[in-house]
Amino acid sequence: MPRCHRVVTPALAVLVLGGCVEQTKPLPTVSESPTSAPARASFPLRVERTGGVAGFHDMLVIQDDGSVVADSKRGQVSCTLDAASLAVLNTAARGIHLNDQPTPGTSVADGMTVTFSARFGTLGIDDPKVAAAAPVVNQLLADVSAPSAKRKICT
Repeated sequence: MPRCHRVVTPALAVLVLGGCVEQTKPLPTVSESPTSAPARASFPLRVERTGGVAGFHDMLVIQDDGSVVADSKRGQVSCTLDAASLAVLNTAARGIHLNDQPTPGTSVADGMTVTFSARFGTLGIDDPKVAAAAPVVNQLLADVSAPSAKRKICT
């Protein structure tokens, strides 16, 4: 057999067999990763409580790190929301869309209103889009009104 066939034949075998090798799957991108973090809401989030027999006017601002600043008739309070409660608020806030506005409720004398806001949208805490956050919002409002030793989710 001529010498050139000895070189060409192994080279041809490598090319033919190379096509039989299984292709490796590309690495997943960040959006495909099963361990990627859940989508984040548009922070800061805001909770506002107004009205009621006591004449509430409370404004709470919640940052993405869980820090909370609450302004009320009693003054300003700062605390840090626990991770589980922050996750609930984050999930609910993702349901708030640009220009969402609270549905007008029934007019009740001294009625209390609690709203939950993210970015440019605001909904009443009883709106189905954010109702899952109501227990956290109610506890957070109680915590910022209580002495620091009695707080449960925002210490």
